[in-house]
Amino acid sequence: MRFLVPFVVFCLCFLCSCSNSVSEWEREEQNRISPLDSFELKDMSLVRSFGKKVSIGTDNSSASLKDRPSMRVVFDYDFFIGTHEITCAEMGRPCEDSLPATRVTYFDAVLYANKRSIEEGFDTAYSYTGATFDAFGSCMNLDGLVFSPSVMAYRLPTEAEWVYAAERNWNPEKGWHNGNSGFELQNVCTSFVGEDSLCDMAGNVMEWVNDWFTPLRDTTVHNFVGAPDGGTLGERVVKGGSYRNAVGSINRYSRGDIYTVTSASQSDYVGFRLAFGAIESPVWLGKDGKQVNSVVSVLAGAMDIRRWAGTFKAKLAFRNDETGNLAFVDYTQGGSVVTEI
Repeated sequence: MRFLVPFVVFCLCFLCSCSNSVSEWEREEQNRISPLDSFELKDMSLVRSFGKKVSIGTDNSSASLKDRPSMRVVFDYDFFIGTHEITCAEMGRPCEDSLPATRVTYFDAVLYANKRSIEEGFDTAYSYTGATFDAFGSCMNLDGLVFSPSVMAYRLPTEAEWVYAAERNWNPEKGWHNGNSGFELQNVCTSFVGEDSLCDMAGNVMEWVNDWFTPLRDTTVHNFVGAPDGGTLGERVVKGGSYRNAVGSINRYSRGDIYTVTSASQSDYVGFRLAFGAIESPVWLGKDGKQVNSVVSVLAGAMDIRRWAGTFKAKLAFRNDETGNLAFVDYTQGGSVVTEI
């Protein structure tokens, strides 16, 4: 019995030591200074994702092939994300002020992000050489569109950012779905509000994210920002489910809709929310599974080539000075994809 007390004391000391070390780590994390701490942005929540990881996609064998397998993403930065979807009032749309703005193309969302950046004195994350609009004022194309991840500006969230934010603010049963919405849009933030004050991550409207679609891989990617280009289909990623979906079908891993989503797609159940912040070391994942740290953006369109060369049947070849590789653009295939040899 004389050994029992020292043993108990040792155990208690060990437990207290472990408890203190955990609390110290938590305090260190809470006290870590983020480059974004000095910003005060309306209706935006700061997500402290630095050093954290998230899984996108799923290993569920019953899921769509587009959603498989699960891929791990690590963040080397923090970011802001909108507490709610952008509303009709914010976009100046002729609909009820607090409803999420829908029937917006990816290009519409990009233009709104640039507009808000300019209004608040920031640089813009997107540049382009020309814009095409339909008869209703929706943007159907942005010529020479280039996304600059390292710019401190408003932008669309990446898929990984969206999923990471959704994990802490996720409750499809209490969101707007086909069982409680009456198959109608609902005002933002009138259902479940998460611990980061984020509303409608699950349901109400699906949301554009910034990424070009690329097949997922069983690997780990730091600062994942999607595919380097749209390939032959120009497919984009949307997330989150809508007021038209059954609650059981709303999940964080789905990456698309019932149709192929391109930058010019529109729907009365698809909207968007903004993100803010720089991604200093972005990584793109090609459809061949290769990770790349830089991309070549095609600014010369097919019509430019037609004016210069007198034909659409042309290839533009050059050397990528960053990689040293020979590369070309095949304008017979639309001219939006750079192939490196």
